[in-house]
Amino acid sequence: MAQFKEIMALRLDNRSYSYIAAALGCSNRDIAKVQAVIDDHDITPDSFLKLPPTFFDETFTDHRSRRSKGYDQPDFKALATKLTHNQHLTRHTLWMDYLAAPTTDGLSKYQYSQFCDGLAAYIKANDLVDVVNHEPGQEFYVDWAGDKIPVHDQATGRVGFKASLFIGVCPYSGLMFAVAAANEKMGAWIDCHVKALNYLGKLPAVIVPDNASTATYQPKKSSSYRAITSRYADFADYYDITIVPTRPGKPRDKAAVERAVQIAYNRILGYFHGEQFYTLDELNDAIAERLADINDSMTRPDGSTRRQRFNEDEAPMMRDLPDLAFTEVSWRSVKADRNWHISCDYQYYSVPFALVGKTLRARLTTDLVSIFDGDRLVAEHTRMHGFRYRYSTDVTHGPSGDADGHNVLTRDELMAWAGSFGPATTTVITMILDRNRASVPRGLTLSRNILANLGRKHDKTTLEPACAQLVDKQLVPTMSVIKRIQADIAHARPTTTSPPAPGAPRQVDLSQLSDAVFIRPASHFDDEQEGK
Repeated sequence: MAQFKEIMALRLDNRSYSYIAAALGCSNRDIAKVQAVIDDHDITPDSFLKLPPTFFDETFTDHRSRRSKGYDQPDFKALATKLTHNQHLTRHTLWMDYLAAPTTDGLSKYQYSQFCDGLAAYIKANDLVDVVNHEPGQEFYVDWAGDKIPVHDQATGRVGFKASLFIGVCPYSGLMFAVAAANEKMGAWIDCHVKALNYLGKLPAVIVPDNASTATYQPKKSSSYRAITSRYADFADYYDITIVPTRPGKPRDKAAVERAVQIAYNRILGYFHGEQFYTLDELNDAIAERLADINDSMTRPDGSTRRQRFNEDEAPMMRDLPDLAFTEVSWRSVKADRNWHISCDYQYYSVPFALVGKTLRARLTTDLVSIFDGDRLVAEHTRMHGFRYRYSTDVTHGPSGDADGHNVLTRDELMAWAGSFGPATTTVITMILDRNRASVPRGLTLSRNILANLGRKHDKTTLEPACAQLVDKQLVPTMSVIKRIQADIAHARPTTTSPPAPGAPRQVDLSQLSDAVFIRPASHFDDEQEGK
């Protein structure tokens, strides 16, 4: 239906045909019809304001008045003002308020699509910012939430690390997804995407991320253009999904996910007040419970849930997931330590002890660490995330009676090394090895680090007395405890330098006199002349 009044207002404002057609979605024929009326009636901007309300219904035969008389007309001006002043208000909420308002004379109410069309037409005709329209099944918005969640070490009670919260939302239905990750690196970013798609059970056409460094980068400093990172592009190619980052400095582009983040703060993190989590899996189980409440229990004004609207309107418009989920693979060059473990991302994984000292290759996926000696697979472990410095040990990899000839770190070697410092050091190393019988490599590594780092040249004289104090006070044998005791011992020791003998030349430490000026006595030059 042509909007003849709006067309006339724009023509009287000297707007071009192309501008009006783009702004109002009308044809050039409608614009020409309005122009003919302007010419026939000599309408000016001043006389346009004085036209009676029935002028357009009588002049243009599009039967607009007869169609509109049977419906209760919304106050689109007031509705547009509400949208402008309340960023969280939706068109659906306005429509529900419109339906709830009383009407007279048996007038009908507009359906949702007609209501939205009328509101959009008013916004365009009055040069207002339009509300972003979302098509069902087309878009999926993703972002990291700003607040992080502490995960505690169960042994000490202290915060071990802070997990990041990944948020995804289908803007049409409002269906949300949330999961915690150990960090915000590329591996976690893609893994969260895979989990989100598995949660939906379908593939959207477009994923809209923010301009996070894990998603995009700036090819040229002088340009605002953001390119997709190569690893993120590989993920998109696998699922045949288009990645469309939001524009820098355009917050309305990501209003849907920002609203989802706010819901996550209120409905997920707000429920965790005073609660402590000790593993990432425990945290994600709690998030999943809250997510089920948001998507399946919370109802909209029309009585439907996010899940119902997604299943009915969005899922049929989406594609099916592939049989196999996307798996990102990375390779590392690692060396087998003398404790027959390799290190990847601050975690330790065992290999057969015969490979000690060799350089190996580790294949890392989200869930698995595979270790190769050339092309031969020698070990596989479940990949560990979160807390650092943990050990994944296969007991069959450890040395046995045939360990001779391999440079394996042994208990006997460490005990002999500790004995070179004294009996107290031997006692402490024995305590550490005995405390770690369930994880022998951990005890070997800790003992070696104490002897090598705390028993080095400058601290060698303090290691034995520090170990003696630790044993005497029955303290926990850790590197940090021993190091503090060593520092106290070194600080408390008096200086042993003796005063110079009478008549002996005074020794001056020139390193402490960087700005001094030295003046030689006259006798110095006499001595030089005698020497010649």
